[in-house]
Amino acid sequence: MSRTKRTEAKLLGYDLFYDKTGKLVTERTSTDITALKDYLSKEEFNTLSIVLREATAKLDKIHNEIEAHLNSRLMS
Repeated sequence: MSRTKRTEAKLLGYDLFYDKTGKLVTERTSTDITALKDYLSKEEFNTLSIVLREATAKLDKIHNEIEAHLNSRLMS
């Protein structure tokens, strides 16, 4: 099995899982980009940091909305 050098990396992800018991689970994954600082220009690193911060905030908002909808269904 030959190894190929990756040219991209997953920095942020959001998944919805639904299991056989009817349980819905959300999962947000995030990568610490501080190790990339030496490989990027200051502008690129700052831009990437801002994009990740804003995307994380938006995904947290989505997560909270989904959770609120599910909780309201359980209380009804």
